[in-house]
Amino acid sequence: MQQIRWGMIGCGSVTEVKSGPGFQKAEGSSLVAVMRRNGALAADYAKRHGVPKYYDDAQSLIDDDEVDAIYIATPPASHYGYALRAARAGKPVYCEKPMGLNAEQSKNMVEACKQAGVPLFCAYYRRALPKYLRVKELIDSGTLGPVRAVHILMQQSIKEEEYKDGGIWRVNPEISGGGKFHDVGSHALDLIDWILGPITEAQGEGLNQSKTYAADDMVFGHFRTASGVAGTGIWCFNTFRDEDRTEIFCEKGKLTYSVLDIAAPILLETERGVETIGVEDPPMHVAQPLIQTVVNHLLGKGICESTGESALRTDIILEKLAGKA
Repeated sequence: MQQIRWGMIGCGSVTEVKSGPGFQKAEGSSLVAVMRRNGALAADYAKRHGVPKYYDDAQSLIDDDEVDAIYIATPPASHYGYALRAARAGKPVYCEKPMGLNAEQSKNMVEACKQAGVPLFCAYYRRALPKYLRVKELIDSGTLGPVRAVHILMQQSIKEEEYKDGGIWRVNPEISGGGKFHDVGSHALDLIDWILGPITEAQGEGLNQSKTYAADDMVFGHFRTASGVAGTGIWCFNTFRDEDRTEIFCEKGKLTYSVLDIAAPILLETERGVETIGVEDPPMHVAQPLIQTVVNHLLGKGICESTGESALRTDIILEKLAGKA
């Protein structure tokens, strides 16, 4: 096989620039079919993006002989069902995050794909961006000495779109599995898993302080990695401003980076002072570098580390930190 032909389930905003075009632009990859329950909207997406086929039924896309692999770009509530159907059809799956509506669903997705003998990947695309590759390189080089601790802070103000006219699905636990902690906090935890190693212990609590929507808007807790790195985190989505930073404390220095601002520089603090480390501008289609690693993996030309197993670990920790496990 020289090319992976993708079928995409879901044509929402995440696919317009962030991910969808990446399947067309990655080497050895093409997007040949899209699906949306509203057939007219599926047709519109296909026309605008130059995709040859469109469907209003997911099973028809999955069963298409010209589709080799499935990208699930819907909200989390439907990830589980689509992943199992793709696995039964013997087709690899690349799924948006968080992977399941809960950790139990994610576990079943991993098991179903394993039994079917098909790979399962998850769209934690920051793993393939230059900024976070640089952070990992700095840690792995050992120049800062052993990692001792990590602290994650995310705070955001409440936006009108989150509650007006019924609000957005991301803060509806029945659709998203949680709130903004699950939506954006998951990226911070996945990066810890990748940079510092799997988190094996976690405890925390989720609170709905503002009562603006159904989901928790505050999560706080502590965790520890398999290598013994101690971690703390506060994810507060009801304050006066937007801010996020992750601080990695090492024996000989500290690294600070933003999870959500993928273009912001890295700060390195040592006894010599504070150094600002610039990073390459992210690509227009920010998921494309990770998509390329998935394509390479499927073509036998490389390995993608953002797997169903790694995403399951993050989903388990999300539940523990939110006090749901």
